[in-house]
Parts: sequence; C-alpha cells; structure tokens
Amino acid sequence: MIYIVAAIIIIAGITAYFYVQNHGFNSMIWKEVDRIAEGSVVHPEAVRDVASLPEPIRRYLHYANPGDRAPAGFARLRHGGRFKIKPGAEWLDIRGEEYFLCSAPALIWSGTVKQNALVWIRARDKYIDQAGNMLIKLRGALTLGDSRGREMDVSTLLRYLSEMPWYPTAFLTVPGIEFEEIDPHTVAVIMTDGPHTVTGHFSISDEGAITRFHSEDRYREENGRQIQSPWYGTYDDYRVADGLRVPHHVKVFWELPEGEFQYADFHITEIQYDIPAPF
Repeated sequence: MIYIVAAIIIIAGITAYFYVQNHGFNSMIWKEVDRIAEGSVVHPEAVRDVASLPEPIRRYLHYANPGDRAPAGFARLRHGGRFKIKPGAEWLDIRGEEYFLCSAPALIWSGTVKQNALVWIRARDKYIDQAGNMLIKLRGALTLGDSRGREMDVSTLLRYLSEMPWYPTAFLTVPGIEFEEIDPHTVAVIMTDGPHTVTGHFSISDEGAITRFHSEDRYREENGRQIQSPWYGTYDDYRVADGLRVPHHVKVFWELPEGEFQYADFHITEIQYDIPAPF
C-alpha cells in the first residue's frame, strides 16, 4: 500500500510541475504580447506615399486594400497546419498564434506541436527591441532550445518582413523600408531596424497578389552552428478580413545543398486587426 501511495504522490507532483511550468510559459507570452501592444496606435500615420512606391507594390496594395481601409496598428492571428522538424521526418500537427506591431518591427509567435497525447512541444519566437529569441520547451516546461544572438535577430526581423502580407498596410507605416523594382513582377524590399538590415524579394502577380517571398539572409541551425541559407515561402488562398485581402495559406521552405525542404504548411483560421491584446 505504501508503494501505491508513493507512486500517486510522485505522479501528482510531476503533473503539478508541468501544469505550473506550462502556465508560466503562457504568462510569459501574454506579458510579451502586452509589451508590444503598448506601442500600438489605431490607424498609425503613413511614413511614405503610395505614389512613391514601385508599380508592383502599388498594384499589390490596391489588391490587398480594395476599400482603402485605414492602416492597421496591430494584428493578431491564429493558424493550424503541419510542421516538419527535419528532412525525412513525419509531418506533425501544429497550431499557433501570432501578434504583430504594425508601426515598427515587433512580433510574438507561439506554437504547439503534438507528437502524441503525452509528448508535445511548445515554441515561442519573438522580435522585440531589435532582438530575436526562439524558445522551445517540452510541454511548456523543460527547455529544449533557447536561441538568441545576431543571427537570431536577423532571422526574426526577416520573418517579420516576410509576414507583412498578413498586415499589408505596414508597407506604408513601418519606417526603415526601401524598395527596388527588379522587374514588373518582383520587388526587393530592404528593411533596417537599428543595427540589422535584411532583404527579401516579393513576387507579385498581374492581379496584384504577393505569391512568393525569397531571401538569402535567414539562418538555420545545423550541428550547433548558425548557417545562412536560402529560404522562401509561398502565399495563396487570399480572403478579405476586416477590409484587407490577405493570404490564408502559406508554405515555407529551406533550399538545402541536398535539395528543397518544406517544413511548414500553415492555414490561417482567424485574423483580426486593432485588438491589441492576447487572444
């Protein structure tokens, strides 16, 4: 009998530990979201005129904002989908939330990947005050990864740039952006935030939809080292949400020496603007 009681106490203790740690992980994310939300304003002022932009970007903004909606100051979304940890691995279900400041580069993403009923991994990616950080925890408790440093700063700033099609008026309201028309369907966008500068190429259809983003500036981890590698994403399934036409399906890829590796396939389930708070 004493062994049964001891086992129950141990199991209860482990369960309580994971519950407390997971709640702490949630609290950390809520505080970080509140932090970037404090900097948001409803309908921020534009820092550049549409007329000054390359024609493909003007075409895109007309497509993405058909009703000439006032610029968004904050965006938040939820997504489902699939995620692959490494080449050759099985696809895993993922769900996540993401928050964006639309007047300066700042984002918070949290996602949960379930391998089975008992094993699930939580991740939080952020870019705040010119610094990036990816934190990965088993069941929100045991730290599996905590990436930070210049490479992470650059990679997360690039993520912010690549995801601007979800908050398209930010092309007008975020400072530190330069545009270079490559051809009628391609624009290079250079974003500078403090000491960091990243460049990405947006592909834009005749209709005006952004269909692809490509960059050489993102880093991936390999055997404990950060390696700069070509990285791209595709966008489709455009739908109107609160006056803005945004993609609801994205795929993300690394271009590796051994071939292309798709590691994310996300479907947006909800997107909202100017509600500066966690879901």
